[in-house]
This record gives sequence, C-alpha cells and structure tokens, in this order.
Amino acid sequence: MAKNINLINKVNLSFELKCLGLLIQSFSSVIKENLLTIEWEEESISAHIVQHLRNLKSDFIINYEVPLVEKDIYNAIKKVKNSNRIDIFFQKNQWRKVEYLEYHVEAKNISSVEWRKSTGTKVNASQQQTEYITKGIERFLTGHFKDKNGCMLAYIVNGKLDDLLLKINNKIELQKSNLEIISFKEQLINNHRIYESCHSQRNIKHLFFDYLN
Repeated sequence: MAKNINLINKVNLSFELKCLGLLIQSFSSVIKENLLTIEWEEESISAHIVQHLRNLKSDFIINYEVPLVEKDIYNAIKKVKNSNRIDIFFQKNQWRKVEYLEYHVEAKNISSVEWRKSTGTKVNASQQQTEYITKGIERFLTGHFKDKNGCMLAYIVNGKLDDLLLKINNKIELQKSNLEIISFKEQLINNHRIYESCHSQRNIKHLFFDYLN
C-alpha cells in the first residue's frame, strides 16, 4: 500500500511540474505579445493564458472556467450553473489507463495598494489580498479543492511582488499562523520562482505572474 501511495505521489508531482512549466511558458508568450493590460479581470486573463497554453501544442486537455465535478451535481441536488468553477484546468490520460491526471489552478488578481481603473472603478487592494487567502488558499485546505491536485496563481496588476508577499503574509499570520506564510523554497522552473506555503492539511505551490515589472 505504501509503495502504491508513493507511486501516486510521484506521478502527481511529475504532472504538477509539467503543468507549472506550461503555465510559465504561456506567461512568457503573453508578455511578448504585449496585449494584456492591468485593467483586465481575472477571468479574461485566465482565458487569454489558456489560449496561449493551447498554442504550446502539448498533449494535455486545457480549459478555463470548468465546472467542478461534484456529487451534488450528479445527484441533481445542485444545479450545474451553480457549480464551483476551476479557473484553469489541466487533464491528461494516463498511458493504457482509464484514469485521468488532473490539475486545478485557482487564479486571482492582486494589488499592493488601492488604485483606479481608467473607467474610474476603484480596486480594493486589501480585499484582493484577503480573498487570495479566503477564496484561494482556503479552497485547497477546507473548500472544494481540498482533495484536488493544484496550485494558486496570482496576476500582479499593481505593485511589486516583495511588497505583495509581505502584505499577504501579514494577513496569513493574523488569520492563521506564521508557520503558514508563503515563501520561496529554492525551486525554479525556467528561471521562474515557485513559492510554497505549508499547512497541516497540505502544502500549496504559488505562482506569481508580474505583468508590470
């Protein structure tokens, strides 16, 4: 049994690293295209990234805003239109097996300080930072992603990463524990830093895509 669990963990980790690598490749492609602006909503950025992911021509199935398969959906207790959504979803069929490997990405726009869009709409930076925790990290700990393989993805639309990490980690310390802050664990993929937070339930990887600096 232990060998089987170790094998499953090894396969999932390998798949995770491939998904992270593809995400980072797509980010580089988006930067070169120079079309995306900081005023885009998270859903639009994610959809744009998925378009670039598909252009990489991997053997993965990649989609955005995918309804999460839940027991209540199958049993008609919950309507499909009310289902939880996966911002970016990777899937791959295992060779000679019926099972699929799946990877779930929860994406969020984050800002360092309050700012206004060209339309005059105010962006609440503190709220975005809080929701990165309550509607992001927590979904992988106690929410609908708690049993799913996946990561957090932050789109920096205002400020710098170091300042954002400080502010998010301050909130994590207040809401949870200083043992659960986000930190760099010396892991790089294509020279892009992979961050991680450690929790009693699991560890979570974090990608930060900075379109400003």
